[in-house]
Amino acid sequence: MVFLASKILSFAVLMLIRLEGKVALITGGASGIGEATARLFARHGARVVVADVQEELGRAVCDDLRAGGAPAAFVRCDVTVEDDVRGAVDAAAAEHGRLDSSIVDYDAADFDRVLAVNLRGAFLGTKHAARVMIPARRGSIVTTASIASVIGGMAPHAYACSKHAVLGLTRNAAAELGQHGIRVNYVSPAAVITPLATKHLGFSIDREMLEGMVGAAAFLKGVVLKEEDVAEAVAFLASDEARFVSGHNLVVDGASTSSRPPYDFSVRAGWGLISESRYVFGCVLCDFVSAEIRWSSLLQKLSFAVFMLSRLEGKVALITGGASGIGEATARLFARHGARVVVADVQEELGRAVCDDLRAGGAPAAFVRCDVTVEDDVRGAVDAAAAEHGRLDVMFNNAGILDPAKSSIVDSDAADFDRVLAVNLRGAFLGTKHAARVMIPARRGSIVTTASIASVIGGMATHAYTCSKHAVLGLTRNAAAELGQHGIRVNCVSPAGVITPLATKHLGFSIDRETLEGMVGAAALLKGVVLKEEDVAEAVAFLASDEARFVSGHNLVVDGASSSSRPPFDSSARAGGSYMYNCVSM
Repeated sequence: MVFLASKILSFAVLMLIRLEGKVALITGGASGIGEATARLFARHGARVVVADVQEELGRAVCDDLRAGGAPAAFVRCDVTVEDDVRGAVDAAAAEHGRLDSSIVDYDAADFDRVLAVNLRGAFLGTKHAARVMIPARRGSIVTTASIASVIGGMAPHAYACSKHAVLGLTRNAAAELGQHGIRVNYVSPAAVITPLATKHLGFSIDREMLEGMVGAAAFLKGVVLKEEDVAEAVAFLASDEARFVSGHNLVVDGASTSSRPPYDFSVRAGWGLISESRYVFGCVLCDFVSAEIRWSSLLQKLSFAVFMLSRLEGKVALITGGASGIGEATARLFARHGARVVVADVQEELGRAVCDDLRAGGAPAAFVRCDVTVEDDVRGAVDAAAAEHGRLDVMFNNAGILDPAKSSIVDSDAADFDRVLAVNLRGAFLGTKHAARVMIPARRGSIVTTASIASVIGGMATHAYTCSKHAVLGLTRNAAAELGQHGIRVNCVSPAGVITPLATKHLGFSIDRETLEGMVGAAALLKGVVLKEEDVAEAVAFLASDEARFVSGHNLVVDGASSSSRPPFDSSARAGGSYMYNCVSM
């Protein structure tokens, strides 16, 4: 019991210092999403610097944070003025010694001003954050934008142009800055009801009515998007949990962009008005880091630690392919977060060994043999989990296989094609179907499926594997559009090449892990870090947790920005990399 308590306390401390030592400069941090992010970052141990043109509000936020024992400072900053941005970044870096991450967002009225603030401001924030991060060879830059970056007709032309442009900036910067160990990402929320958004409407309307209009636009029912939900997405991207996520657009929209909107034009017009209004304010957020958490009492620290420790507390999670690789890493991480884990796999000996080890550490865990191509097996696994624990909260469709690499489609075997589709696609379909069957009556649940970088880019895997993973992405989006009405979220995670036991076995020749990691590393634009099974597990944990309660229909790509640009490696490296990219679900 002492050993178990020690492990729990160690993990609690780890979650408590999620952003420990990080220094966060947040422009637009005086209100709305910026303020929510500043408060969340402070709770996670970061030293916050708020930069805004709203001086009174900004100082009040910092005063409140300092009153709670968190280091916080305010600096006045107009993000359209380069000297202001340079000064804010330099002030934060001078105070704390370095810059670790940057987050950018803002809005305006006419076309020129919108572009000047939204795009030029993001460019300047990225430029000056990079200037101080490059010598340190580390950092995270996050830009907060809008679903107007991925769908048309939801905002004015100037606004939509600016947000699409910032998405291009994010991808380009990720491709360039990865060589310095700097990650660059983007968060695109749907409409958020903030004080400035309601003020901008120009007429009186209560928040509840506004939230009803916004809720009507989302497929995901039972939850309304809050500033804090966007802040959670930013915190994930800024943390080391996302250390191999770069060049990615994390959409927080309740699956609104996964399908044509199921609401009439009048509701759409209201949604567009709110969506446009929400972005009158903004946030340029540059993160720096500190090494201490200063709260007024140990009780506050422990309370937050327990909150983070119980991230998945009480949730029942069924993981297919959970006996090894990504599935095993996810089972272990879920157990550390308090989940009750059920491992389903055809590898019976390995699966039972994983569960025995989890139970030895005090975590509830059970094994069930399951061939995901057999519907009775999948139905039985889901029913067993639900019968044992009374419900199913998380379904992780992770089981997958690959076929032998061939030089041409002409040489490809139809039998191999059928086998890969049966496991990778039919298995995911059956898992989603039966998970939904038991989640619908509960009106809640999270379904996550392992896809691959091969779901977003061609030429990185065999035809069968690439087809299966593109199809999984289609299934994810379609299921999110349908199941959101029952409060069920559906997402997928697309990692680049992960060196797993089955991946190395599939190569067919002897090669050490270090050499393999070098081959995979050559395919990534992000340097200084090698993708591990645990990194993919962290992405799955985020999607499964309530931190992502408004994320649905999303493909979370964990590829070190590899899909953001043409690969900077020759054909021989690409051929070697294809094996690894082909093995991500193993």
